[in-house]
Amino acid sequence: MELGLSYVLKSVVALIVIILAANYGLKYLNTFMTKKNQVIKVIERTPISKSSALSIVEIADTYYLMSFTDTRNEILRELTAEEKEKITASIDETTLVSPMKSKKQQSGEKAVHTFKSLQSQYQSFYEKRK
Repeated sequence: MELGLSYVLKSVVALIVIILAANYGLKYLNTFMTKKNQVIKVIERTPISKSSALSIVEIADTYYLMSFTDTRNEILRELTAEEKEKITASIDETTLVSPMKSKKQQSGEKAVHTFKSLQSQYQSFYEKRK
């Protein structure tokens, strides 16, 4: 009976060691796969339905409103300089560590409001296209 229990215990320990080694190995290999300075960045993504989403994407310092579906990805429009400034300001405000919680909530509300207005514009644009 003791022999069987020690065999199971050794097997469990060996399995844990293999899983940890694989995890650290994959993390190490991932550093070679990811680029540090990416040209394309997804700033924010909001699902519209089960198979579609709206995103604000930065491509080479230009912001675009994009639609992502199962069958198609398209750029809806390029955001203006004023909209880009609002988005970057809201991102900067949310990334700054602030002791006051109300400032974080306000900046988050600004970003949500900006994105909601873009979302409503997209929905009206989409309905007109139908």
